[in-house]
Amino acid sequence: MLVMATNSREKLRKTLAKGMLSHPFFFSSFWGHAFKSKTDQLFNWVRADVKDLSDKCRALNNCGNDIYRYQEAREDFIAKFFGDFLTYLNVDKGAAIRKQILSQFQDFIDNHPEDKEITIVSHSLGTLVLWDLLFAKDLPENDPANEFRKFFNSNGLKLSGLVTMGSPLLFMRLRQPIDFSAVDDFAEKSNEALTWLNIIHASDLIAYPLGNAIKHDKAKNFLFTDQFLWMHANGAESGALRFGNGHAGMALGMADAHGGYWSNDVRRFDGITSERRLRPYEKSSHRLAKL
Repeated sequence: MLVMATNSREKLRKTLAKGMLSHPFFFSSFWGHAFKSKTDQLFNWVRADVKDLSDKCRALNNCGNDIYRYQEAREDFIAKFFGDFLTYLNVDKGAAIRKQILSQFQDFIDNHPEDKEITIVSHSLGTLVLWDLLFAKDLPENDPANEFRKFFNSNGLKLSGLVTMGSPLLFMRLRQPIDFSAVDDFAEKSNEALTWLNIIHASDLIAYPLGNAIKHDKAKNFLFTDQFLWMHANGAESGALRFGNGHAGMALGMADAHGGYWSNDVRRFDGITSERRLRPYEKSSHRLAKL
């Protein structure tokens, strides 16, 4: 089962068709609306403040974009990304989002009882949601995550793989009790091989490699790989770096780098910088999911 952008879905279908492999089912889990009302309200206030200042001073009429610069970047990337994180970290809101995913996943299982292998693909904040759903140890007993884990403990489902993209899990370790040995515990309980691929775009300021952090936590019962995408995020970043302007390149490339994983055209990844084969990889047909 898999949820991803339409173009990525089609690329996967074509790739599988070339290899004469069976197609996965695609499953969508939507919970972004939980954040939208708050960010919309925030920027309605910001725009009103800018307009108020412009109205009070005639010399500033029609100068809103200069009074408060980079409004589009603030709203589209910075505030939405960090705003989403702050919203999810609220205890009640985080539990409500996990409950919604649990309900949607239950519907999928009910409608596709024949599917027994699952690979979960997650991006950005979704990688933290994924961690909480499967591995977090500090959640209360009535949290929906505990019900979610039962799918793999008692329903005969096999969690074959995890894919994280643009993941801030290492950074979130500064605040959250993220202990990667929890993946060992999960793998031992399920008695199944588990693989984890963590993809990092070289220009993505949100993404972090995880190999040494996982090694530090003595994780040993699954296959883990950090994999880097080395291309520039866009032509603007490439041009800025060509002229030696690293700060401009960073600013011009970070949003596309973080948001471009689903539409990336790379067919084969050559940028593997760390690989730890902790358990033999067992090839099999997978059902994929995205958070």
